[in-house]
Amino acid sequence: MPLSLFGTDGVRGRPGLPPLDEPTLLRLGAAVVQTCGKKKGNVRVLIGQDTRESGAWIVRHLARGIEGESGRVVDGGILPTPAVAFLTKQGGFDAGLVVSASHNPFQDNGVKVFTHEGMKADDDLEACLTETVSDQEFVCSEAPLSTREASQSIDAYIEHTKRVFDGVSLPSNLRLAIDCANGATSRIAPAVFGELGLDPVVICNEPNGRNINLRCGSTNPDRLARTVLDKGCCLGAAFDGDGDRVVFVDHQGQLVNGDAILLVAARRLAAMGNLKEKAIVATVMSNIALEQILHADGMSVHWCGVGDRTVWAEMRQRGIVLGGEQSGHIILGDHLPTGDGLATALLIIRAIVETGSDLSALAADFVPVPQVLVNVKVRRRVALAELPEVSRLIADAERYLAKTGRVIVRYSGTEPLLRIMIEGSNREEIHRLARTIADGVRIEIGAGL
Repeated sequence: MPLSLFGTDGVRGRPGLPPLDEPTLLRLGAAVVQTCGKKKGNVRVLIGQDTRESGAWIVRHLARGIEGESGRVVDGGILPTPAVAFLTKQGGFDAGLVVSASHNPFQDNGVKVFTHEGMKADDDLEACLTETVSDQEFVCSEAPLSTREASQSIDAYIEHTKRVFDGVSLPSNLRLAIDCANGATSRIAPAVFGELGLDPVVICNEPNGRNINLRCGSTNPDRLARTVLDKGCCLGAAFDGDGDRVVFVDHQGQLVNGDAILLVAARRLAAMGNLKEKAIVATVMSNIALEQILHADGMSVHWCGVGDRTVWAEMRQRGIVLGGEQSGHIILGDHLPTGDGLATALLIIRAIVETGSDLSALAADFVPVPQVLVNVKVRRRVALAELPEVSRLIADAERYLAKTGRVIVRYSGTEPLLRIMIEGSNREEIHRLARTIADGVRIEIGAGL
């Protein structure tokens, strides 16, 4: 089996270079038709993109590969990832593609694949696509450029998302701010909030192809925090470039991350009688305090690997309707099988309105166990089992912490990074342990440029 094209969240890279070079994109488009259309003719594929300047180029070559295999392309234009997930299923498409690199800078891009059910491709489908793209005997036909069918209206997704807010009576003094990351939510987020009677202060909603995630959005919420304070808002929500995640700042401008949001969301859904199984799913990168607090509330946490598709797989298997990541990917299973920043923001606003508490009060119980995350840029990925010194340092840290903490070391699925996460009661000690492992990585594998 060839090395997978896919990382944690789709195919990622620099446009023009493998795996986002023209031949690979053509073959990937063709492979989608071959893989998703085995039992059907007239395969239809919806393609959406974020606001990167390279998006149209990638869409064009994916479409040529799809049409070369007699598939039909529906060009959705600028669409948030969750909108593509919803519209793919609702519109009866055989597959959906999102051209985006999420929170990465504009120079990067990627391709996410969704099934006809609106779910991200699982490992088996990704392996099938990779094998087809890599098969030298597969001759990819190449369609000429053509005028493509425009997507159906996004209104169906907007109406679906607004249902998260059903029955909420807005107070007159609710003021909030949103940061659209100059990305895919730049038009749709203000529209959704406006239709619900909210009048948000909107920032970073003027994409120019190169300013997506630039000093804004979910990974850079400082400007949003200043806006909340300057405008006297009760909270702020920052989306990422493709709109599938969100982080918040409270009325004091303090960051409220995905773990605290999972706590607030779990309590709200439980109060509404909608938290099936009285449990949530979180990744191993979430803070262990989340489990401790929810356990005291009579709820449980099921842990899984990183990536929102991994979260969804665990949710689906256990019949759980809420899961997510510390980074702000929150999945509301009764809404969509993928992260949706807009829907999450509406649920949190609903919690504020219906409890009469501000976000800082709702999240106050979440006091994280000290945690450190160190990212080491690497030249190449080597299995940890093949790094004896690094493996020894990890084992030493685990023995030192025993049952009082955790050590998680893993490669990023989207960037050339090795991530070292350590939790423990003594902040100085976990920083020392993380630095020691990071130094070992740099010596044994070599740091990236």
